[in-house]
Amino acid sequence: MAPVTTETRPPDGRRGAGDPDRLAELEAERSFLLQSLRDLEAERAAGDVDDHDYETLRDGYTKRAADVLRQIEVGRAAPPAGRSTPWTRRLVVIGAVVAVAATAGWLMARSSGQRLPGDEITGDGAGSDVAALLSQARTSFDDPQRAIELYGQVLATRPDHPEALTYRGWLIFLVAQSAPDDQQADLVDRARDDLDAAIDADAGYPDPHCFLAVIAGEVDADADTARGEANRCLALDPPAEVRSLMTPFVESLTPATTEN
Repeated sequence: MAPVTTETRPPDGRRGAGDPDRLAELEAERSFLLQSLRDLEAERAAGDVDDHDYETLRDGYTKRAADVLRQIEVGRAAPPAGRSTPWTRRLVVIGAVVAVAATAGWLMARSSGQRLPGDEITGDGAGSDVAALLSQARTSFDDPQRAIELYGQVLATRPDHPEALTYRGWLIFLVAQSAPDDQQADLVDRARDDLDAAIDADAGYPDPHCFLAVIAGEVDADADTARGEANRCLALDPPAEVRSLMTPFVESLTPATTEN
């Protein structure tokens, strides 16, 4: 796959800066990241995290927390926005939070000897490399190009890895939102390809269904497909952060056409 080089942020970095919904999302992400740092310190004190993983996660959390704090300050100084945040923008933070939360799950599973989908049987070699790349990707959502590249490295080793397919696809879709008009359709198609492949790789993984629902609703204006994908997502018991947005998303869709 060719690299995604389109810049995802506007030149002044302030689009929607004063939007109260966006500020609420940033506040929630800040709280999550600060709690994650506290949890990480506790895990290190308990001996559940080695020095390399601790430093990688600490640096990733700290960098993202600093970026979020800067965005909050900019948002508070900006005039209030007059329009609500689109679903794609509202789900950016949710996608990042869920991916970061997966890091903690990976650490807990690894410390207890549990294997996760896509992991190697042994903790050495390729399996360790994949886990390290995933950890880096999950803490790089503030740099979508970097996260896409990291997920691509995972897929070079494990082409059927459901998480890497899902979140590379979602990030490509987010990139498409601010891409030039002549690039958007191709990027959205690439995003769909990754999400469809993730479903083929793991039919029980809810996240790609959630993101396909948003694409169907926001890009295609296809409420029936969006509702179907969203309901599949919810039926597969997604993380609470995703469920809290997908439920009102379904309710916001135009009611399905019924025959008289």
